[in-house]
Amino acid sequence: MTEPSADEVTPSNGETRINRDWARSLSLLVICIGIVAASVYGVRLEPSSYIDHRFHSGSFIMLPVFSVLSVFVLYRCFVPWGAPVRINVDGFADLRAGKGEIPWSEISNVVRKGEYVSLTLRRKYARSYPFSLTQKALKASRKSAGPTHLLVAAWCLKTNSHHLLDTIAAYRNNS
Repeated sequence: MTEPSADEVTPSNGETRINRDWARSLSLLVICIGIVAASVYGVRLEPSSYIDHRFHSGSFIMLPVFSVLSVFVLYRCFVPWGAPVRINVDGFADLRAGKGEIPWSEISNVVRKGEYVSLTLRRKYARSYPFSLTQKALKASRKSAGPTHLLVAAWCLKTNSHHLLDTIAAYRNNS
């Protein structure tokens, strides 16, 4: 089993919790609010050129999308829910993707695909697992993710996809 980094918490029960990277989380919030501010400016803009017209038109799409995303990111940053990723000898849980812990017996394959770690769930279990709305949206945006896949993004975590895959594989092999 790999040794936990300083960014992880390993309680005495053998569970590894991978915490959020607060700098990245707050940076995402600042970027979203900046895009909302630019979109408000674009909506109020009196277009005088082709570029102004494109910016003005695009702002009507960006404003509602990034307003909702900003509220969501604000909620995720300031509502406490602990470490989002929890790995132990019984299974794996990503609280961003769903509420339940997935037993190792229900995971048939684990691979890294770019910035994601993809867990392939058994078909029967995948039908009953309550995927979150964000997980459904993430899977819809990725053609490589089928209905039985769970995508774990290391974006705002204090780890990278390589280390996450190694940690999952270590626990999965020891179960």
